[in-house]
Amino acid sequence: MESSLGDRLVGLLGSNAVVPVDGYNVDGLTPQAVVRPGNRLQVSEVLRWASAEQVSVLPWGGGTRMGLGNVPRKADLVLDLSRLDRLVDYQPADMTATVEAGVTLASLQEQLAPGGEFVPLESELSSRSTVGGILSVGSGGPLAHAYGLPREWLIGVSVLSADGIATKSGGKVVKNVTGYDLNKLYTGSLGTLGVIVEASFKLLPIDREAGALMASFPSLSSALSAGQKLLHSPAAPMGYQSVTSGASRRLQDSLNAASQDLGLGDPETALSFAFYSGRANATARRLEEGAALLLSAGANAVQRVEGPASNGLLRWITDAPSEMSPRSALMMKLSVPSKAAPSTSAESSDITLFGNRPEQLADPGFGTIRLFWPQAPGGAEEQPFLDAIKQTQQIAHRYGGSAVVEQCPLPIKGNIDVWGDAPDSLAIMRRIKDKFDPAGILNPGRFLGGI
Repeated sequence: MESSLGDRLVGLLGSNAVVPVDGYNVDGLTPQAVVRPGNRLQVSEVLRWASAEQVSVLPWGGGTRMGLGNVPRKADLVLDLSRLDRLVDYQPADMTATVEAGVTLASLQEQLAPGGEFVPLESELSSRSTVGGILSVGSGGPLAHAYGLPREWLIGVSVLSADGIATKSGGKVVKNVTGYDLNKLYTGSLGTLGVIVEASFKLLPIDREAGALMASFPSLSSALSAGQKLLHSPAAPMGYQSVTSGASRRLQDSLNAASQDLGLGDPETALSFAFYSGRANATARRLEEGAALLLSAGANAVQRVEGPASNGLLRWITDAPSEMSPRSALMMKLSVPSKAAPSTSAESSDITLFGNRPEQLADPGFGTIRLFWPQAPGGAEEQPFLDAIKQTQQIAHRYGGSAVVEQCPLPIKGNIDVWGDAPDSLAIMRRIKDKFDPAGILNPGRFLGGI
């Protein structure tokens, strides 16, 4: 039976736009209703109505990162944008594309591929992750050393405010000077300032050749140090990732054969991946030079992976956090200056949770380190979690970075700010939130400082 909120939304949008709430839980909270509008006009109507009725709204793309952020103060209405999935405009000659926010990254890349171009965005579970969700989270992937963050490629965005008013920032061409650069403000704001409904991007040509190197090292520390040498050499890859032995054992079966000779039996052994793309001759040369450099920097062994297999390897490393999540009691993401990545990783490896050290996925080029502690025993106390979180945050702060709790038990999550200590700019952030969402209905409480 639909809730009274659902009945009112049926009257506003029609029965086709109101869907069952099953599968839309957010941090243990079940919304009173879920709407799936068919166009931006309906999205605007929902927001206008919700603002007037003081109904909290949680925008939803593919649902892949809904666990990120603090527990929402309220979860009245989930706004599913998956039906806004059109490629609005594509100009191959100008290398730009405009898309609705609900299109998935995989679908967008498929539609751009016939033109020989792609949008340099990265996301876990690309067949489900939507463009709007990727922009809302604002984080990069394994090739962030080369591509940076999503905001680097965003040239224009259309947003609906909390009360349903349409606004635009930027444009559909690379060179535009239309007012303040609000693109960067919306990107990474976790949907707390407005609902992104359309976005325009710069594109890149698809490289002719792709390849990767897999290298084993005696330790994660040596793998990261070698990676920094490689990244600052003429044979620098697009991205370099290192994982501890526990993480590497979760390689897809199709890749196990390629890694049999890398000596992964030792629990201290780390596995690194260097990803390359470009013209065929140049890529082949850089793969050869990169392999030689890694061996001289202490690698036990190096293997080349080329063609479709290298793309599969990149897909695995991109999806690794989602693959490891179900078997992790605590997941944290550290962001530090790239030069501090090896030291940060080494210190973090000593933080134990119920006697277990964390598995790691580290990017020494972009300064991102993910920590995964295995599932805790039943009835485990909260204090060990709090201690591990605090120690991790202290290490990140000491190196001039930050540490975000991406996953932990709900009773603990409800009593902490997963984003860490409030920054000096929090007062400014609150004023911005009050200006853009005075009623506080968009994702209330989920962002830093409970915004």
